[in-house]
Amino acid sequence: MVNVGILVHCRHLDTERWEQLVFGEPASDLLGDHAMLARVVLGLTPEERLACVVFGRGPSWREGMSEDAYAKKFLLDNLGRLSEFASLLPLIERAGPNGWDGFCRAMQAVVGTREVRNTVDEIHAASTVFSDHAVEKVIHIASASHAPRCAKEAAFARSNGRIDRRQMWLTLATDVSYQNTTPADVCVIEPLHRRDQPVTFVRPGLSEVIAPYFALSDHDKVAFIRHVEAFMQHIASAL
Repeated sequence: MVNVGILVHCRHLDTERWEQLVFGEPASDLLGDHAMLARVVLGLTPEERLACVVFGRGPSWREGMSEDAYAKKFLLDNLGRLSEFASLLPLIERAGPNGWDGFCRAMQAVVGTREVRNTVDEIHAASTVFSDHAVEKVIHIASASHAPRCAKEAAFARSNGRIDRRQMWLTLATDVSYQNTTPADVCVIEPLHRRDQPVTFVRPGLSEVIAPYFALSDHDKVAFIRHVEAFMQHIASAL
C-alpha cells in the first residue's frame, strides 16, 4: 500500500478569478484546484491510500481567515457542486454513498501549512507535513499557468535537501489558467544542452540572465519588459 499526499498550491485571496481558479468551471468541465483534487482522490487505486491533503497558506486573509482556512471552507461549502463536472460525475457514482462519505471526511481533515513566503518554501513546509504522515507519493496540484514553475521549484527544493527524499513528487496542472492567459503563455527557459546548438556555449546563457528577474523591484521589472519589447520589435521590423 502506497501512502499518497496531495498538496494544493496556495492561492492569494486577491487573485483575479479566484473562484474559477480554485473550483473550476463546471459548464465547460474545466477542473480547478478543488475539482482536480476530487478527481485525484476519487481516482486513487486500491493500492493507494490517501494519507493527507495539505493546502498551502500564503500571507493573504479574508473574513478573518487565512488563505488555507478560507479555501478549505470554500471547498466544504461547494462539495455538492462537484457533481456538476461531467468528468467527475462517473467517479462520484462509482464511489457510491460510502466512498463519497469517505471523500467528504478526507476533505474535512485537510490541513494547512505554516505561512509560507514562496513556492519553494511551500514545498518544504508541505514535505514536512507529509513526512509526519509517512507519505511516499506526493501529487502537487497547481493552475495550468503555474504548474510548470511548481515542477521546477520542486526539483530545486529536492536538490537543496528541502524535500524528504523518500517522497516522489508529481506535479499536476489543472484546466484553468490565470486571468486572460492560456498555458501557451507560459515560457519555460532551460539551460541549453545540445552540442549542435552554438548558443549552448554562450555564457551567461539566457536562463542565467533571466533568473534574477523575480528578485527585481516592480519598477525594474517594467523597465526590463519594455527593454525586451523594444528589442524584439526592432528585430522584427528588420526581418
